[in-house]
Amino acid sequence: MKLLVVNDTHIRGTTPSRRVDNFKETLLDKLKEVQQIAEKEEADMVLHSGDLFDRPDTAPSIVSEFVKLLRDFSMPIYIVAGNHDLYGHNPETLPRTMLGLLVASGIVNLIGENGIIREKDNIKLQLTGRSFDYTLDNKNTTAYEVEKREDVDYALHLVHGMLLDKPVFEDGYTLIEDIETEADITITGHYHLGYGIKEFNNSYFLNPGSIVRISADLKEIARMPQVALIDLKDEINIELMTLDSAQQGEEVLDRSELEKQKFREKKLADFNQQISAAGEFKHFKIDDILDEVANNQNISQDVKEEALSRISQAQERLGGQNQ
Repeated sequence: MKLLVVNDTHIRGTTPSRRVDNFKETLLDKLKEVQQIAEKEEADMVLHSGDLFDRPDTAPSIVSEFVKLLRDFSMPIYIVAGNHDLYGHNPETLPRTMLGLLVASGIVNLIGENGIIREKDNIKLQLTGRSFDYTLDNKNTTAYEVEKREDVDYALHLVHGMLLDKPVFEDGYTLIEDIETEADITITGHYHLGYGIKEFNNSYFLNPGSIVRISADLKEIARMPQVALIDLKDEINIELMTLDSAQQGEEVLDRSELEKQKFREKKLADFNQQISAAGEFKHFKIDDILDEVANNQNISQDVKEEALSRISQAQERLGGQNQ
């Protein structure tokens, strides 16, 4: 049984400010190559770890172009919802999003925590998933925990979460070494740089990184987009495959915009420092506010859920402009 893994496509119609190419056409070319790899390797399914779209209300004219391509895949596509696929990080909004439309139409298949069983060539696979929500990487999270059924050969868990092999941020992440799971393979997205293939406590952890590069960070410029091929036989074999259609970072990413951003961030930091005494919240981006609400230990769970629900409703009314 073969599985092809692709992460964080962020389908959108506009080109990010740090890209100098036509982002939509570049992404179409990459997905065509992903399809060609899947066909050549005779993959039985494609696994997508979330953030299929860059925003939940991507324009239908853009979605239709990618739908035509996704329909050409001869094997099923299984996916979990990422934070950019949802309004306000709220999984309950999925039916009203473009990802929800593709799930309802059968173009992609949403994997939930109850999972499915797939069998081929005497290999029985248990496939489970966890879509993004604001609690996913909280302290003592159970989002990555899986119980493996006794009648299966392998258990695979697909998560759109900030699972890392080492600390990168101050908070809002989970370390591989803190995970207790019976899954043989845990696949995550969300962290665009990825960490490749890691083995810990007889389990594999996989994040090949996003197939798109939106940031002009030096690490992103040096990184080449890739996918992963998993071959399940008597043993697990995982291979990382660089996309031939991906250009060198220097050819498609503009550092000058990043330098301008650093200047603006410094100005904003100075401004924040001057008004920090005016209120509890220190952030202005909606994602930062969501994270601060979710992680505030002095707020009850009911209040958190109501606040986040209202934010997601406001985002939906405004067309998801804060995603």
